[in-house]
Amino acid sequence: MSKTWAKCLHTLKDSVDLQVFTLWIQPLKALEDEITLSLLAPNTSVLNYVNNNLKKEIKTAIAQHSKNLKVYIGVSPTTKPGKLALKRHNTPLSPDYIFDNLVLGNANQMAYGATRQIAENIKSSPYNPFLIYGDSGLGKTHLMQAAGHLAQQKNPNAKIMYVPLMDFVRNITSSLRHNTIEDIKNHYQSADLLLVDDIHLIAGKEKSQEEFFHIFNFLFTTKKQIIFTCDQTPKKIKTLEERLKTRLSQGLVIHLTPPELEMRAAILLKKANNSKINLNLTEDTALFIAGHITSNVRDLEGALLKLKAFVDFSKTNHSFISIEIIESALGDLIKPQITNIDINDIQKESAKHYAITVSDLSSKSRKQHTVLARQMAMFISHELTLLSLQKIGKHFGNRDHSTVLHSVDKIKKRMVEEAEIKNDYELIKLKLANL
Repeated sequence: MSKTWAKCLHTLKDSVDLQVFTLWIQPLKALEDEITLSLLAPNTSVLNYVNNNLKKEIKTAIAQHSKNLKVYIGVSPTTKPGKLALKRHNTPLSPDYIFDNLVLGNANQMAYGATRQIAENIKSSPYNPFLIYGDSGLGKTHLMQAAGHLAQQKNPNAKIMYVPLMDFVRNITSSLRHNTIEDIKNHYQSADLLLVDDIHLIAGKEKSQEEFFHIFNFLFTTKKQIIFTCDQTPKKIKTLEERLKTRLSQGLVIHLTPPELEMRAAILLKKANNSKINLNLTEDTALFIAGHITSNVRDLEGALLKLKAFVDFSKTNHSFISIEIIESALGDLIKPQITNIDINDIQKESAKHYAITVSDLSSKSRKQHTVLARQMAMFISHELTLLSLQKIGKHFGNRDHSTVLHSVDKIKKRMVEEAEIKNDYELIKLKLANL
C-alpha cells in the first residue's frame, strides 16, 4: 500500500463517519509514484459516490501528508464492472465496555453471570440465543460488548461480530441495491459470535426481518452463539414477525432492571475515579446524588459530567466536593422526592441504619446508641408525616408528646453541631426516597 495513503486512512477514519469510511473509502486501492497518488475504486458505483461525496475530504487528507502529489481517482481495470465490494459494516467493540468496568448489584447480577458464562463457552453454551432486555441506559450494550471482549480472549481465532441493528438494516438495503445480498448474508453467517444490539428496531422492516430470519437459522443450526439486546420482551414488539418473536424468545431471556441505591452510588464512585472525570466523591456525597437520580446509569453519568463542569468552571477545589456544591451544580436534578412516607418505613430504615431492631425503638432502653436512633426516627417522622406528636409517640412505646418534641429539638440542635448526625439524617432520608 502507498505510504501516503496509509497515513491518509488514519486521518480519514477520524474525520468521516465510520460507516462511510468502511463502505466507501477502505475499498479504494492506492498506487503511488513520485508525481501521482492514484485511488482506484472497485467499480463505478463506488467511484461515483466518492467523486460526489468524498473527493474534498480525501484531497484535504492527502494534502496534509504530501502537498506535491497529484490525485487521480478512477476505476480499477482488474475489477469486473457492476460488482460491488462486500460491505463489512462492523462497529468495533468499545475498549471501555469490559467486565472489569462493570459495577455489580442486585439489578445486574444474574445478567452478568449469564453473559460471562456464555462468553467463556461460545462453542458449547446451552443458552443460545441469549437476550438481555430492559430500558435504555441500564448497561445492556456494556454487557454485550464485554461478552465480545472476553470471547475473543478465550478464542483468539474466533470471529466476533458486533452489529448495531441499524447498521444491519443499512447493509441489507445497500446489498439489495447492488445485488450483493448473498455476500452480506455470508458475511454475517461466518460469525462465531454474533452480537446484535437493539434488535427491537428491526420491527416494521420486512425485508430486513426476512434476511435476518435466514441468518439466524443458519447460525443457530450450525451452533454459533447469538446475543441480542432489546428494550422489551420480544413478544411485546409490535410489527415483528411471529416467527422472529419465537426465535428471539426460545433461548435465555433476562430482564435488566434499574440499579438500586447502593449500586448507583458505587457506579458514581467508580466513574468519578476515572482519569477523565477525576472528582473526589465520598460515599456520602455519592449516595446523595444517587438518591436523587434513580432512573439509569446514563443519567448518573450525565449528572457526574455536569458536576465536573461546575467544579472545573467555577474553579472549585476538586478534593472537597460537599453536598452544598452538588446542590449548586446539579440544580433541578436535586429535588425532594419523599412523599406519603409511612412511619413504619421510617422506623425500619432508622433501625437498619443504626443496626438495632425496630422493637428497640419502642423499648425502654436508655443506651446512648438506641436513644439516638429513637430520637432520629421521631425527628424524621415529625418532618415527613402528617402525624401529631401524640400519635408519633404512640408508635414509639406510647411515649407522650413532650418526649417526641424533646427528641425533635435535640436532633435539630445536634445536626447543626455534629456533621455525623446530619449525615445520618441525610442517609436515612435517601433510603426512604428510594423505597
